[in-house]
Amino acid sequence: MIVQRYIILNLARVFVSSALVLYGVMLVVEWIRIGRFISLRELDVLFYAMVPMAIFIIPMALLFSVLMVLERLSTESEIIAMKACGVRNHTLYLPIIVLSIVCMAGHMAVSTYLGPLSMGRIQARLMEKAPEKIYAFLKEREFDDTFKGIIIYIESINQVQRELKGVFIETQGKDPSIITADTGTIDISPSGIMMRLINGSIFTKNRAATRYITFEEYVFSLEANLGRQLRIRTYETATQGSLRQLIRENPAPKWVKEYHNRFSFPVLNIILGLIGISFGIQRPRSPRFTGFIVGISTIMGYYLAFIFADRLVKGGLLDPVVGAWLPNMIFCGVLVAIGVSRRYHFGEGGH
Repeated sequence: MIVQRYIILNLARVFVSSALVLYGVMLVVEWIRIGRFISLRELDVLFYAMVPMAIFIIPMALLFSVLMVLERLSTESEIIAMKACGVRNHTLYLPIIVLSIVCMAGHMAVSTYLGPLSMGRIQARLMEKAPEKIYAFLKEREFDDTFKGIIIYIESINQVQRELKGVFIETQGKDPSIITADTGTIDISPSGIMMRLINGSIFTKNRAATRYITFEEYVFSLEANLGRQLRIRTYETATQGSLRQLIRENPAPKWVKEYHNRFSFPVLNIILGLIGISFGIQRPRSPRFTGFIVGISTIMGYYLAFIFADRLVKGGLLDPVVGAWLPNMIFCGVLVAIGVSRRYHFGEGGH
C-alpha cells in the first residue's frame, strides 16, 4: 500500500541517520577507551567493535525513528489527512511493528552470537599486539597492578625513548620485597616480557633475615595481566553455548543474568515500538522535538530500571532471571497503564 510504503521509507531514512549519528558518538568513546592500544594499522579493531555496539544502537535508533517520524506526520497534519482518506490505525502502525520485529531479530543475533564473536576477535587482536605496546598500559604516578604479583609506581614514562624514571615496586607473595631504581626499561624477548632496572636497591624482610642490596643493573621477567586492562570480561566473549557451559561450572548470578539479558534486551525493541506509537502522534500545533524528549526520557528510564534490577541481583535480593526481565516488565506495566488511562478518558468523553 502507498501509505505503508511512504511510512516505511521515512522510518528507514530516520533509522539509518540516527544509527550513523549514534555510531559516530560511540566510536569516539571506544577510541578514547582503547585508542592508546592500537595504531592506524589496527583500525579494523574499531570496525569489529561496531558489531557489539549494535545492541545499544538498534533500540535507540528504532525509538527515535518512530517518535520523530510520527511527530513530523502529526505536526504537518499528514496523519489527519490520511485518516480523512479512510486510512485506519493498523495501516499506520503496521510498518512500525514490522520494523520493531526486524530490529528485535537483528538485536538478538548480535547479542547472542555476533557480538561475542566480535568481542573475542577484538580481545585476540589487542592481546596479540599488547606486549609490543606495554608502555601504553602503564600509568604515571599511580600504583598499578598491570603485572601479576607486583604493584608498580612510576614517576614518569618516556614512551618515545621507552624509558621509565623513578621506579618503585612492591612484590607480593611469601617473601615480599621493595625494589627501587632510578631508571628502567621494559623489553620484549622470545622468553617473554623483561624489566631492566638501573641503579637501585632491593629491601627484603622475612622471619629469617632482613636484607638490603644495591645494584647497578637488575633484570627479571614479568607476567602481564593485560586482559583486565582491556576491560573485556570473560562472558562478553562467550556465545550462548559457551556461556551455558560457564554457568554449569560456576552459576554466578551475574553470568545467569547476562545469559537472560541477551534474550530480554532484544524484546525491548517491541516495547519501544509500542511506546513510539503511544507517544509519537501529536497534535498539529504541539511543540516540536517532543518525540526527542520522550525518547531521551524513555532511554534514561530503562537505564535506571536496568541498574536498579542489577543492584538487586548483586545484593542477592532478586533472582537473576527475574532481574534480567524486570525492566521489560516495568515498561510493559507502563504501556498497560497508558492504554487503560486513554480508554478511560475516551470513555468519559464518549459518555
